[in-house]
Amino acid sequence: MKTKLFLLLTPILLSCFALLPVVRAAPSPSNVNVVNTTASPVPVRDVDNPARQPFHAEVRGGFADGASTTGDITITTVPAGKVLVIEHVSVFGAMLPGQKMVRARVMYRFSVFGHSVVISAQGSNADGSSDYFVASEPVRFYAGSGLVFWEVERNSVAGTNVAGIDINCDGYFVDCPTCAQ
Repeated sequence: MKTKLFLLLTPILLSCFALLPVVRAAPSPSNVNVVNTTASPVPVRDVDNPARQPFHAEVRGGFADGASTTGDITITTVPAGKVLVIEHVSVFGAMLPGQKMVRARVMYRFSVFGHSVVISAQGSNADGSSDYFVASEPVRFYAGSGLVFWEVERNSVAGTNVAGIDINCDGYFVDCPTCAQ
């Protein structure tokens, strides 16, 4: 009796497993048609846009004796008819012993506001002649035609440190005919 029941239930169980979605073949790809009017087009973003012109800048700056800021460290001048999109920034500061890099910001034109980055203390070098600070983060900063620059601030006005700040910016230029001045 058990053998007959086993022989009867086995094909039924196997057919149940065959019906599971895991066992079925994946559906074949199909085209998707989106229909919109010209007054309401479908928004798209071209991530591989050839209009993007890669940009990289590395600049150095420092502090004069008696100055708490570096002053403007020019990164680039954005040409008329273009927009610079900065997507990543990093700053390295080798400060005099006991001094701290307390602020670093990228600015556009002569703005009093900019994008400040988070600064992290890294410790001192082996002989104790410099204290290190870094900042590195992804950003999305747009700058039209004109100057783009950095300003870095320390917590002191004592001592000259003329080449203690290294700044890197990466992004791209895009054409913007309506941005021409």
